[in-house]
Amino acid sequence: MQLNLDYSLCEGYKSNTQKMRVVTEKWVEQNMFCPICGRPHLHHYTANKPVADFCCENCHNDFELKSKNQVALGKVINDGAYDTMMERLNDLHNPNFLFMTHTDEYVRNFILIPNHFFTPEIIIKRKPLPDDARRAGWVGCNINIADIPQSGKIYIVKDGVEIDRNKVIDDYARIKSLATNSLTSRGWMLDVLSCVERVKDDVFTLKEMYDFCDELQEKHRDNAHVKDKIRQQLQFLRDKGLVEFLGRGNYRRL
Repeated sequence: MQLNLDYSLCEGYKSNTQKMRVVTEKWVEQNMFCPICGRPHLHHYTANKPVADFCCENCHNDFELKSKNQVALGKVINDGAYDTMMERLNDLHNPNFLFMTHTDEYVRNFILIPNHFFTPEIIIKRKPLPDDARRAGWVGCNINIADIPQSGKIYIVKDGVEIDRNKVIDDYARIKSLATNSLTSRGWMLDVLSCVERVKDDVFTLKEMYDFCDELQEKHRDNAHVKDKIRQQLQFLRDKGLVEFLGRGNYRRL
């Protein structure tokens, strides 16, 4: 995998957005394998396809690419139309996301976020464009990746260093079983998983998880049984191999 970006490709383009789209998409086309099944290359869709930018012709997964000209990933990434994103989520047809940061003509970070780690709560609606804008009234959205559990951020390049592709594929396989067709169940599961990841030690207690009750109640105001949901989701994470139950209210983060 070559980590340098070829800026000669964007000669003739005036818009910086167009320039970076051409350069980053070409980099993915030339360098990126399928992080789900391992196929050596991703297929580049024709320009302006509304669903995604790339697909794997082997496992038929779609991928959307977003990039930022900076070193760190940050907490929020700009995306397209808000209504389109919400329709994709509700229909469970949203693509997997590939996020890139780059500076000085090099890829600094490149991560996969599987589509089953997206929930409506992490989609931030932006203000409509003003009346004097070319697309007056258009409403875009941002993706709050800070609220996505670390397990759902699979690094392919980290701090300018390529990650072994077998590890990338194994990391995806490990969390593949978390996929669910219920957005409500997905939200609870990911929120509790995020809390598990934030507990200080790998071995933790149910009491420590209850410390997140107020936070989870704020996110799920229509549920009056937060402690029950925590226990339920810990059992789900145990069944999926991310948590081990040690007995007497004790757990181990795997």
